[in-house]
Amino acid sequence: MGNAESKANPNTPLGCLLLNFSRLGYSQTLCKKKLVFLSQVAWPQYKLDNQSYWPPTGTFDFNILQDLDNFCRQTGKDREIPYVQAFWDLRSRPDLCSSCSTHQILLARTPRKSPPTTSPLPYSSSEDLPEHLSPPANLGNQSPSATCPSPTPSAPPTSEALPFPSSTPSGPPPSEAALPLPSPVAAHTRSHQPTILAPLQEVAGTEGLVRVHVPFSLQDLSQIERWLGSFSADPSTYIKEFQYLTQAYSLTWYDIRIICTSTLTAEEHERILTAARHQADKDHAIDNQVPLGPEVIPNEDPQWDYQASRGSNIPKRDRMIRYLLRGMDTVSNKVVNYDKLREITQLPDENPALFLTRLQEALVRYTRLDPASRNGATVLASHFISQSTPDIRKKLRKVEDGPETPIQDLVKMAFKVFNAREDIAEAARQARMKQKVTLQTQALVAALRPAGNQKRFPHSSGCVF
Repeated sequence: MGNAESKANPNTPLGCLLLNFSRLGYSQTLCKKKLVFLSQVAWPQYKLDNQSYWPPTGTFDFNILQDLDNFCRQTGKDREIPYVQAFWDLRSRPDLCSSCSTHQILLARTPRKSPPTTSPLPYSSSEDLPEHLSPPANLGNQSPSATCPSPTPSAPPTSEALPFPSSTPSGPPPSEAALPLPSPVAAHTRSHQPTILAPLQEVAGTEGLVRVHVPFSLQDLSQIERWLGSFSADPSTYIKEFQYLTQAYSLTWYDIRIICTSTLTAEEHERILTAARHQADKDHAIDNQVPLGPEVIPNEDPQWDYQASRGSNIPKRDRMIRYLLRGMDTVSNKVVNYDKLREITQLPDENPALFLTRLQEALVRYTRLDPASRNGATVLASHFISQSTPDIRKKLRKVEDGPETPIQDLVKMAFKVFNAREDIAEAARQARMKQKVTLQTQALVAALRPAGNQKRFPHSSGCVF
């Protein structure tokens, strides 16, 4: 840990991020050494769009961060995305950037510059827009501060001004919408965008930055549905992707409800809500500081205050997400189907490691066993032995401990047989060639033998042949 920090100047974004690693909540999920390696070695070598270049010291520049985020998503570098989002998270917390240079602090506070335009300001007049795209009445010619005032204790917040929790990694929106759009119309006409638009965006208010709410588009929801997949078919993937989504984006009660209702069946959704509220009720019985289930997960929009202030209800939103995840985990108990596991057999030319991977995936998907647990490892080893190819199975069945043998040892033995197949095949080929040559030689000798040397056999009639 100390070595990682010593490699980065604390006056740079990378050094500042390392200093605030624990405060941003990354000490348990990310690795400092990998962050330093990515920022100083890997990312500077990536060919980003728009001729962007990642500096080894890190940056808060919106364009570079967005280009790097898009590059990682497009090239399948999913494991690097959380590290990119760490810079986004620090960028959204200028109060933690005091050790950085003045230039970087300004970058953290500066929204992306939009290209110059000679057209009138958006919503300068409602007559400039078609009737079906006319601005809402409360957005007419108001400034951002008038549109989204900072909530006060006496003024209940609306669902149009919602922030991101300071304790949760605030992953960047992978599209242009990470910072204020020119107008709300753009939020509803972004069918060309290949990535998800974050529901909350920062705008300047009279008392600093506030967040406004931009609902997910139909395209966004379709992409989210593809990411999450089917809860019934693969609950583990669904839970993992749902958790990532809630960490990467600042969601509201309404956003979470929309995601659940559009990716779950009505039965699945109801079962998850029931299980989550039941968990809250059980915790309430132990600790009365925990509210009852209906209060933890309200049926209707509670109109929580999502602004980053002392009276914020962000902890309530985060608590609701935690109990939803617990409810999903409870409901995800699958019907065990060992027949599906028995259907996985090794192909004649299949690598033993690939065969083991297929068995592990089937074990996770069709049973409640963990391959890393003792019972799971025993079941996995048993199927690995019995469903291998005949030559490997013959060898593995001679193991003294049988299924109790560590799976790594079984794989090594399987590889020995697998790799020896070429030697055995070559030996058999040489034997066939030798036999063929012998037969050809005998035939040639017989053909060249003189006729006088041939034996004569008497016939029953007395003639000699």
